[in-house]
Amino acid sequence: MRVLSGLLLPCLLLLGGCSSSLFESLPEGTVSTCDPALPGRWIVIESESANQNAMPHPLEVASDCRTVIDQGQPKPIQANFVHSRAGNFVEALNDSGKLDCVGENDTYCGHFLLRYEIRGDQMRLYMPDHARISEALAQGRVKGFQPPQPEQVPEGQNRTYRNFVAGSPAQIARILRRHPEFFLAQPSTVLVRDTSPVAELAPTPAETGDAPKPQPEAERQ
Repeated sequence: MRVLSGLLLPCLLLLGGCSSSLFESLPEGTVSTCDPALPGRWIVIESESANQNAMPHPLEVASDCRTVIDQGQPKPIQANFVHSRAGNFVEALNDSGKLDCVGENDTYCGHFLLRYEIRGDQMRLYMPDHARISEALAQGRVKGFQPPQPEQVPEGQNRTYRNFVAGSPAQIARILRRHPEFFLAQPSTVLVRDTSPVAELAPTPAETGDAPKPQPEAERQ
């Protein structure tokens, strides 16, 4: 299971059985384990996988971006944040922290990226457009690998893509600048910062000095 918490990737629960697009290198730029704009409380207002009947609730990201508290339960965030000339990207790491791979015997290993934007009090996450990346690979517009695709997909099923885009950090950054269509135009997840005051617990009687005082022995009889 890929863990990037319910905050960042509610749409990435299990990578197995789903399409995947990997990049041989992280794009050239600044790589960190935390974006300073991320810590704080957020509410998911749009998500492809969110339960539409569930009431939204705040998710609190720790100051180091390594933990998110969801309804009182801490969950790990395993991710890297890349700021490059091609945009901002978050690398979603799997539980082991190892790279994901495609091809026979896991020949081609790379980084799973999402594009993201934080503007003001809103955050948007954009999934890769696996079909367009696959098309670019098939036409030779970018170098890489993809296993053979069946000509037809059974009715009611979506085509599954396994894409690997080859390149050095500088080459991947250039590819992403030239191909903004490699990420969906519409966000897969939208969050807004929760600016409402944190509810405080009422003080206990002992804290207020209103705790009942013990009665003398004679009065208790």
